[in-house]
Amino acid sequence: MSALKPSSPTSNQCAQLMRSWLINSFVVRRSYHSFPLSLCFYLLIEHSLFARELNQNVFTVERMKTEQPRAEKVGELRPAPRGLSSGNLLGSRQRRLTQELHHVIFAPDETRFAYLCGNSIVLLVPWNRFKNCLLSLDNTDDEGNEIKGQVVRIDAGSPVNSAAFGSGTPESELVDPPQRQYWVRFDFSKELVFATGHANGRIRIWDVYTGRKLLELMDHQEAVRDLAFAPDGSLRLASASLDHTLKVWDLRDDGNMFQTLKGHTNQVFWCCWSPNARLLASAGVGKSVLVWDMDTYQLARTLNGHQHNVSCCEFSPDGAVLASASWDTRVILWDPYTGDELRTLCHLYPLPRPIFASGANGSWVRGVSYAKNGGQVATISDDGFIRFWNLLEHDVDPVSITSGDEEMVCCSFSPSGRVLAVGTKDSRVSFYAAPSAPFSLKHLARIVVRRHITTPNIDQLNLPLLLKDFLKYQHWN
Repeated sequence: MSALKPSSPTSNQCAQLMRSWLINSFVVRRSYHSFPLSLCFYLLIEHSLFARELNQNVFTVERMKTEQPRAEKVGELRPAPRGLSSGNLLGSRQRRLTQELHHVIFAPDETRFAYLCGNSIVLLVPWNRFKNCLLSLDNTDDEGNEIKGQVVRIDAGSPVNSAAFGSGTPESELVDPPQRQYWVRFDFSKELVFATGHANGRIRIWDVYTGRKLLELMDHQEAVRDLAFAPDGSLRLASASLDHTLKVWDLRDDGNMFQTLKGHTNQVFWCCWSPNARLLASAGVGKSVLVWDMDTYQLARTLNGHQHNVSCCEFSPDGAVLASASWDTRVILWDPYTGDELRTLCHLYPLPRPIFASGANGSWVRGVSYAKNGGQVATISDDGFIRFWNLLEHDVDPVSITSGDEEMVCCSFSPSGRVLAVGTKDSRVSFYAAPSAPFSLKHLARIVVRRHITTPNIDQLNLPLLLKDFLKYQHWN
């Protein structure tokens, strides 16, 4: 690195040397035959080693220098007034006694939003992915064509604590297709799937188009607080329960429960899959986050660092970082493959002492969500603020702070990352347009690389140490 001076070979000569080195090191020796992956390695290497010669503007999108705008509310859902049908609740402002809302859920294709109304009623509300709003507010696409959709009402029969959308891949297209010698009743591989978890420990699977119940899964002894479908199309469903366990169900096998994960000593509130479906993270009452190997269904590691209960956790879009939110006023960003703490996002300054952080400090962090770009995180806290963080900035402060509704308990970005949904204890949901921020091509290339290569494998690559640290998020920018 120190030998690279202005008198070094020209940029074109350097680029040719890097192309030759790339082909020899990554394609021939290590058999990385994916062209997009190799291209991303090339962009990372050229940008990192020759940014000075290239004036740092060839492979970089210039960052906005203006102040980030505040997030604006673009829509809301409210519970129906007492005595009215739940089908008429959109836009209502009158409150009623409802069960606490634990989750806000977008469909993977961003065509629906699941509204848990705080009781046994769930509404699948059409969402306009072109205009990033409820379809009832704007029903046209970017070209002015009408988009059709209607609210699907599901009467789940008992209080709903959690829900999840999932979509399957046809078995013929799976890397490891199941080998069955028997007949199954349902084929979910071509349709969008919707599941609900209930206070009585049941899990129910629904037809998203008609609201008809298809399956009922029974094995948990207490309430099911979270559900998550594997993102690899295998239709494995993970469930987290107050009975201290997680269970894994196979919807391709008529919902067969084939694994029980035991490791928590108290109630489990949350679970989430890594994008490659190789890891599952879970959290609940307690100061630890558990990471499970979903190839062997064994506990891989325990992440210790919080000083209060962990409210939720979520993987970054490339699976290289795991964010955990805690009542100790902090969000910790972890490397899920090594257990290293990469960064901490603080919601109270100065940081409270452990005895204060472990109590009623007034700034419990209730939710955290990653945007699709992998560089932006949103958090909600008991202090009443919604914070948007640009992880690639050197500043430790959020780039945007917005006053939210009272008693916020959960949040989630839409699949596009353009809208943040925030839910409250009394079942209100508000939608906020997320502040936009362009990111460098180097960061986007890192995301693609990390989707294919885990942290332990990075050390085996013939790369400069600084570039390895960048890929492992030891350096964020």
